[in-house]
This record gives sequence, structure tokens and C-alpha cells, in this order.
Amino acid sequence: MNAKLVLTGALLALGLCAWVALGHGEDKKDKPIPAPEFAGITDWVNAKAMTVADQNGKVLVLHFWTNGCINCVHNYPHYVAWQDKYKGEKSFVMVGVHTPEFDAEKDVDRIKERAKKNKLTFAIAVDNDAKTWAAWGNRYWPCVYVVDKAGNVRHKWEGELGDAGYKQVTGQIDELLKEAAPKAK
Repeated sequence: MNAKLVLTGALLALGLCAWVALGHGEDKKDKPIPAPEFAGITDWVNAKAMTVADQNGKVLVLHFWTNGCINCVHNYPHYVAWQDKYKGEKSFVMVGVHTPEFDAEKDVDRIKERAKKNKLTFAIAVDNDAKTWAAWGNRYWPCVYVVDKAGNVRHKWEGELGDAGYKQVTGQIDELLKEAAPKAK
């Protein structure tokens, strides 16, 4: 038997095993992933303290960002567009989790100034100790999560949105807003 063929087959089998083990290839729509709770929030900007659980019955768009990240800055127009589009929608809430990469980004006055300058009026959870970042298992700035009315993470977008990402996530938000809220237990 040809050694290259055997090696290729073995590598393909190994790759498939890794792909399945990492959770790819599964239909995650049937497996709700509960949204983690905020953890260790050191301050709130534009809002009073809240919990993720308090948002049940609403579509929650939660995004991780930091004010020193150019990729995050490139997403600001999309965040403002969502603020405007869903302004009167009582079943929608957006929270920016500000998790600093560098110590200078921990300054709450700087966060407030940047939010005001860029018309970011959504609730901002200041995650200076990266505890919410860790609770969500987040890895990138920026990263957008969309949580359904039952409190389950349904969509995730890592990196800049760009026009295509904005349209895709907006479509996901619109679809989730159409879903019925879960019945109270």
C-alpha cells in the first residue's frame, strides 16, 4: 500500500476526530447554551447595575470591547445603528462589556468620555478584572454575542463586523425578536 495514501487517510481521520471533539459537526441549535452571568463588574456606565438573568424575555446583544482597540472603534457605527434601530423596542437590550487590554483603558472617566464622544448610549459594564470575559470564555476584541429571550446564546461574531457582519447579526436580532418570550415558570 502506498505510504502517502495511508498517511493522508490517517491525517484525515485524525482531523475529523479533532473537529468532532471540538464541537464542530454538531447541531448546536438543539443544545441551548445558557448565557453566563456578569461577574466582577467594577462599574456601570449609562445604566444601573443589572444581571443577565434580568434580561430574560428580551433579546440581549452583548459585546466585548475596549476603547483602545481600533477594531472595536470600527464597530462603533454598527452599535450606534442598533441603538437607533431598536430604540423603541422593549424586547431589546444592548450591553457593552468593556474589558481593558491595558491598564490605561481601566480609567472609567476615559470610558465615559469615549462613550459620550462616540454617541454610545447603551449600558456599559466595566469589566476591569476580566471576570465577565472569563465567565463567557471570550477570546477576542471585539466580539458580539446575541442571546435569545430564554437567556441562551444563539449567535456569536468574533472580530470587526463590517457591512456583511452587521447585516448578518441584525438579521439574527430581528429573527429572535419575532420569537415568543418564554412562559414564566
